Amino acid sequence: MANESRLGKPDGYYSGQRKDLIDLVPPGYRSVLDVGCGEGNNTPYLRQKGATYVAGIEITPENAAIARTQMDEVWCGSVEAELPFQVGQFDLIICADVLEHLVDPWAALRKLRRLLSSSGYVVASIPNIRYLPVLFELLVKGRFRYVPAGVLDRTHLRFFTRLEIINLFEVAGFEIVSGSRNRKGRKLSPLNRVTLGLFNDFFTMQYYVLARPRAADEQNG
Repeated sequence: MANESRLGKPDGYYSGQRKDLIDLVPPGYRSVLDVGCGEGNNTPYLRQKGATYVAGIEITPENAAIARTQMDEVWCGSVEAELPFQVGQFDLIICADVLEHLVDPWAALRKLRRLLSSSGYVVASIPNIRYLPVLFELLVKGRFRYVPAGVLDRTHLRFFTRLEIINLFEVAGFEIVSGSRNRKGRKLSPLNRVTLGLFNDFFTMQYYVLARPRAADEQNG
């Protein structure tokens, strides 16, 4: 087992850089809010992409202190609490493996939508509970065993399938611009082609979503 660090997480859990998510976002954003920013290591890449102001939300004080060394502003607390940011302040909001940790991700996402500019985007990654190894453990072995990180991270409070992720964003007032998959099981891709993608969800560990506020919801606030 990997060494575990803060809050029982594997080493490096808070220090990763999510270029895979950031690269999904169209260019032109300047002001960014990184929710669950960890140590703030997305910041150099965001600045390379053209961001001039990068703020973060981080619930762990140790991580927030590190993030402040490279971000313009870091608010230490939960995204579900009252936030110190302004309506329409950000062109981009990043939720990398965040929403599944929240008590009410629907309300949190709707609140974050109000912080976006009219042309802004939110980009998110969310684990897929329909992932085959999880189903195998549950249906064949009768186990739903939590682990330090992954789909069954012990700090996850909510679980989503692809359809429920779509519903999450629609309920929060977003339209999904694009989506992609973090897929495993490439050796089974011929089977997937033969079945016209029937097994796609089972080999997807995580979904990536790029979304923007629906115009009608912007008017309603």
